[in-house]
Amino acid sequence: MKKCPGPGKPTRNSMKRNLLSAAALLIAVSAHGGEPAAKAAAKQQSLPAANARTAAPAGNWVPLDNTFPKNIKTGLIEVNTPVTGITTAQDTYDIFAAFDGRVEYLQSDLFDFVTPKTVISRMVSTEMAALLDSSSEEERKQTERRWQEVYKFFDVTPETQGILTNIYVSPKTSVLKGDRLFTVARKVVVIGKNTEPLYSKLSRGLTAEIEYARDPDSKFKTVLTDYVPLKGSPLFSRLWLEVTDIKTGIKIGEQFNGVLTVGRSGGAMLVPRGDILETGGRRFLITEIKTGLETAAELEVLDRTSVYLAPVSPLSEDNDGKTKKIR
Repeated sequence: MKKCPGPGKPTRNSMKRNLLSAAALLIAVSAHGGEPAAKAAAKQQSLPAANARTAAPAGNWVPLDNTFPKNIKTGLIEVNTPVTGITTAQDTYDIFAAFDGRVEYLQSDLFDFVTPKTVISRMVSTEMAALLDSSSEEERKQTERRWQEVYKFFDVTPETQGILTNIYVSPKTSVLKGDRLFTVARKVVVIGKNTEPLYSKLSRGLTAEIEYARDPDSKFKTVLTDYVPLKGSPLFSRLWLEVTDIKTGIKIGEQFNGVLTVGRSGGAMLVPRGDILETGGRRFLITEIKTGLETAAELEVLDRTSVYLAPVSPLSEDNDGKTKKIR
């Protein structure tokens, strides 16, 4: 068996305290025969104190009540966690009027996905607006054609791709040079949290698929850019999920739900949580070992096996080694 460090302050039941105490005292040897526990213990007491610390008798002399041999299983483990949050606009910029004039048409709607090739609106100068207003509908079309070399429409386009998050004007709105017309967000980030306890560690770069709470068919891909454990609730974290496939339909200030993929491992060695000994922030198993050369005081450890000592009443349910959990 593998030797474990000395016991810390007991935090589990008495059976686990026995295991931890046993692991701290001595490596127990896989059975090749040996002295009974009572006889070995008596021999231990007969040794001088100095020798007792270095020359321990062979055999399972330490108390390991309420334990039984158990195999480490191999299988698949997949960890996901449900998340929820509110979309926010980040890295935004405004589009301003380039001259005095009027907004004639709006060609994009709020929360549309726009690119530098997208015409959000069309503007005309103040002079062109007055000329158009003085003409009838039929005359207006003729005026537009007649004066197109002098008076023309100006297309308002964004600098970069993003989501149109604010529209400050409407058709036939007069504006001055420098007036704010629109706001575009280069990034959309869902700020939220996981809604179930998560025991695995998070890392930046994890991915999640989210959906609009009011329209489950509206789905988006996100990546975890940052996280902070919630104070007093270490199994829950504040999450920042950046949308990686920005497109029309993602609304700002709305609730989105999804599932964050934390990790997946095939052929993993799996042990029930209740079989683990924890002390001082470290985790241990008392496993069977294979030995080589021996003296009265020391043994050569060649290898370990997949057999370990487990509590008689495990704290977590056993399974077939294949797990797919949201946690």
